Amino acid sequence: MKSKIYLSLQIIFMILTFVGGILLFIGKIDNAGMSVCCMTMSLAFGSLYNSSKNKK
Repeated sequence: MKSKIYLSLQIIFMILTFVGGILLFIGKIDNAGMSVCCMTMSLAFGSLYNSSKNKK
């Protein structure tokens, strides 16, 4: 159950990363902080997903 939650959170934060990158590219936001924070959270949940998947 935890691995599914981690995977869904990783996907959500990955989508937010791409949205932040697009907003940065078209000029709606001025800095890349939103994308970097979402990318970091996506990587963290990805590693949690891998570790919970390997324990099974």
